[in-house]
Amino acid sequence: MKPLSIIVPILLPIAVTAQQDSLSVDTAKHGSTHSIMLMAGGQGVKLKVVPNDTLQAEQGDTLRILTKRKLVRIITTPREDRDTTLRFEDELARLRRERRNLFTYWAGLEYGINTFLTTDGRIGDGPESGPLQLNNAKSRFFAINFMEYKAEFGTHHVGLFTGLGIEFDNYLLSGNTTLGADGDSTFAVPMELPVLNKNKLRQIGLRVPLMLELNTARAKLPATPEEYAAKKDWSFTRKNNFHLAAGVVGTWYFDSMYKQKYTEGGHNVKNRSKDDYNLLPYRLAARAQVGFAGLNLFAEYALTPLFEEGTAPDLRALNVGLTLVGF
Repeated sequence: MKPLSIIVPILLPIAVTAQQDSLSVDTAKHGSTHSIMLMAGGQGVKLKVVPNDTLQAEQGDTLRILTKRKLVRIITTPREDRDTTLRFEDELARLRRERRNLFTYWAGLEYGINTFLTTDGRIGDGPESGPLQLNNAKSRFFAINFMEYKAEFGTHHVGLFTGLGIEFDNYLLSGNTTLGADGDSTFAVPMELPVLNKNKLRQIGLRVPLMLELNTARAKLPATPEEYAAKKDWSFTRKNNFHLAAGVVGTWYFDSMYKQKYTEGGHNVKNRSKDDYNLLPYRLAARAQVGFAGLNLFAEYALTPLFEEGTAPDLRALNVGLTLVGF
């Protein structure tokens, strides 16, 4: 048998193996008046073009297989239940999840000032601050909030969110003192030498918020499959959204460190201590945040003292800053 030299620019998904059988591709739907038939028999494989009337085309047929005694039609029709009900429910759940994540303002990087309030209302220093006299401008707060979840109250405008984050509280002491502690008290010892280049107390903790959040932007969801199909783009945006939230943040501190840096004999010296200095290992803070579009400002005020009761003056941590990057 001579090799077949005709190249046909179509893909046939079924191979015919029985003798005297044929396979046809109906092209009537695409404006053609003829169909292509591929016939297998004792003489090999033949390609034939026949009028569509020969095949008696029917609406909905996409592929036909002709045998000696039978005509097999493969008909495709849309799955109405999947397209109109199940698919819409899946898309609605996806859109609701996308909207909820977009209008929750917790996950991200936070940066700000880390200080405290004394009982006489001073911020970061004064006679009531005990062992801590802070350089407020260089005492920094940094947090990585890496997880969030919000329960909406029937609408994206109001919801209660929680999440997880890790925070770094840095208290930079302004005086040339050494921080010390025993079982009963935390204190600072003044010294003349060495002159300290850095004198810092740091805490690292895992934190969990519980906050009520409000958003003003409209972000309507489709109510019916027809409404969903009528609009091509159902994405949402934070643009022009005014948002605010208030609640509490609980933190458990799993690491604390006191660090000093100075120069001695022309060499840089670093001293580190892992003592907890009677710092309270947990904190409950009231938090408020407000923002517009992607901008978010926050403030946290501790409802629990910085040190264990009776070991130092009653100091309450205060953090103020902004969210640098929203995840």
